[in-house]
Amino acid sequence: MNNEEQDISPVGATGSGGDPEEEFVRELTLHQNAVLAYIRSMAPGYDGARDLLQEVNITLWQKRANFTLGTNFKAWAFQIARYHMLNQRRRLARHGWLIFDDDLMAEMAVDFGRAPDELDERQEALRVCLNALRPQDRELIRHRYQTPSPLQEFAERTNRRVGTLKAMLFKIRAVLRRCIEQKLATRSHFPA
Repeated sequence: MNNEEQDISPVGATGSGGDPEEEFVRELTLHQNAVLAYIRSMAPGYDGARDLLQEVNITLWQKRANFTLGTNFKAWAFQIARYHMLNQRRRLARHGWLIFDDDLMAEMAVDFGRAPDELDERQEALRVCLNALRPQDRELIRHRYQTPSPLQEFAERTNRRVGTLKAMLFKIRAVLRRCIEQKLATRSHFPA
């Protein structure tokens, strides 16, 4: 767990089974890392994810009376986070960020609601598939999804056109998708 995750991990969240407000706070703190990861998945590289998390937390708190204890808090929190992200889409698009369409965001919400081992398997499959890419393809993927720099900057640095890089990204994502699906379908053991 990195320092950033430690900053938002639950402290003393042991669950009392008593006061509904205390139980709500326990659920809220238990799911901070998951909600932050979900927000980041909807806008890779977006540096306002923590601010958006705080907005989501405020909304969750304001709507706490609408949540039924014992139901799926994470799914409820993801739905609220999704609405917050939808409200930010236009602003992010103006700054050149990759914005996913509504259908993909809904699908990601389902993926994030999965059991932790299934997510771990998917992450491991992604890691293996990324490592199987050509180095220049990995570099392009890393630039696109792990840096705030625009694609234009990468194009200039590598002497390529932005359109060419976008086409390459499309193909690389398709290769990754097929590779991950294959790894998950065969449930193969992943190399270390």
